[in-house]
Amino acid sequence: MSSYKILEKNSTSALLNVEDYHQQAKEKLDKMIYDFYSTGSDDQLTLIDNQESFQRIKLRPKVLIDVSSHQRENSLNCQTQLLQSTATISFPCIIAPTALHRLAHREYGELATVRAAVACSTIMCVSTAASTCMELIAEEYQQQIKTNYPQSTSQLWFQLYVLKSRPCTKKLIQRAEKSGYKALVLTVDLCVVGNRECDVRNQFSLPNGIQAENMIDDETNDFAKDYNVPSEDEALSWKDLDWIQSITSLPLILKGIIHPDDVRKALKYSVQGIIVSNHGGRQLDTCLSTIDALPYIIDTIRTENQQIDVYVDGGIRRGTDILKALALGAKAVLIGRPILWGLAVDGEQGVKKVLDLLKKEFRLAMMLCGCQTIDDIRKNNLLIMNYTSKL
Repeated sequence: MSSYKILEKNSTSALLNVEDYHQQAKEKLDKMIYDFYSTGSDDQLTLIDNQESFQRIKLRPKVLIDVSSHQRENSLNCQTQLLQSTATISFPCIIAPTALHRLAHREYGELATVRAAVACSTIMCVSTAASTCMELIAEEYQQQIKTNYPQSTSQLWFQLYVLKSRPCTKKLIQRAEKSGYKALVLTVDLCVVGNRECDVRNQFSLPNGIQAENMIDDETNDFAKDYNVPSEDEALSWKDLDWIQSITSLPLILKGIIHPDDVRKALKYSVQGIIVSNHGGRQLDTCLSTIDALPYIIDTIRTENQQIDVYVDGGIRRGTDILKALALGAKAVLIGRPILWGLAVDGEQGVKKVLDLLKKEFRLAMMLCGCQTIDDIRKNNLLIMNYTSKL
């Protein structure tokens, strides 16, 4: 039973892990909003498997290794460099792009999230479907850097949906570039929206005053104004990468890669990164879990004798999950729902606490596995896959 059950109402003093934040957020949020954030498509088998796949992987720690440097709270051993060292984060965990943060925190939404990202020196991937426009998020980011966290190494990346209107898509890219975003994260697994039955049953709709702000354009009136009306382009294909790369100099990261053949194609287009993702179990149900797909992606890249940043999302709930992902070859993980739970419970401080908890757990896992550096995680042969207990 999670610790929130014995808390005073609205207390956050004994929230010890991501699941505690999840359960408190579930109590706090309206059912329609909670279901929108938490559920997946069809029978939700992929959503469940994303987490259970991590639990099936067992750690095999090494001992009698001096890990005393990790006791220093500001130890640099967890820092991670990304995109050919153009980005540095405090530990290998990035805020994934998730829609409509003002559903979780009506007053500040994404502005609270970006403040926590800056405070924790990590990257925030801002969604095309954010409930705060990208320019305001970038302004808040710059203000936090200038006023409160001048030493922060945080960055903003922009997650892009290619819309049916190419001029509107181009404008999104130009706005992101002008606002100082450092990379484009192109979602490639949403040619159509998955069968999200909970949203249908709940007749999901946006409350008054909340909308997907980046998808509103008063000049052209071409963007989707209703979140329930699909505006993504079903005709999106590999050839569109040439077009995107021709109109921006930003690094391009593809989000939603599961199949090795798609990795080979991505390498031919010289993208800078791949996110192994199944959209949090919200698209194709019974799809392979992300951590199970990751080894195939890494093996394909090695076979092709190329180097590219590989990230993974889906089901990360503990610091040990982050360590397992890195041991399998990921450069960093992305977390989505845990950020929303923190935001719903306690705004900026809730997001910061979730990130701090995961960082603390990750550092502890490194120490207990005998890892002095991030590189040790990848070379110490710490995992046993497809583990079956022999009792």
